[in-house]
Amino acid sequence: MAHSLKVMFLMLLFAGIMMMQYNLDSDRTSTRQMKNGLELAVHDAALALDNSQLSQGKVVFDEWEAVENFKASLEANLDLESGAGYVYFPKESSYYQDPFYVEHLEFIDDEDGSFPQVYSNPKYDILDTLNGPSIIAVVSTKSPRYFAGEGITIRKSVVYEYYD
Repeated sequence: MAHSLKVMFLMLLFAGIMMMQYNLDSDRTSTRQMKNGLELAVHDAALALDNSQLSQGKVVFDEWEAVENFKASLEANLDLESGAGYVYFPKESSYYQDPFYVEHLEFIDDEDGSFPQVYSNPKYDILDTLNGPSIIAVVSTKSPRYFAGEGITIRKSVVYEYYD
């Protein structure tokens, strides 16, 4: 009888550890995928430049086109659908379960000053030296869960810059 209780206890312990391991793996995977998708989206946004300003040697973003590039890339790379404003919902085939929120998207180009400059955003705990025109984005979502438990909130920020 004691042997059976020990085996049942060890099985429950093993099941609990496996459940925790799957959830931690989900957190790690979703963090990595979100960071990669966000870096690609900000890069694609940075490709939208005002050609008339570029011919004069200035890097100035076409913000409307940049936002469209950002949205399309985020949707394609993370398997999302656009919602109202800057909210994105995962498709049926997506790895994610909860909506994505673009909390901050900022463009700093040659019209906004000279470089290098120190960029500070205390709300998102961002402090960076910008050496050239840059795009800053902050996106958040909840990590998916395979088993019981509340997913952690993942917030990623990316600064993509052109070097002068």
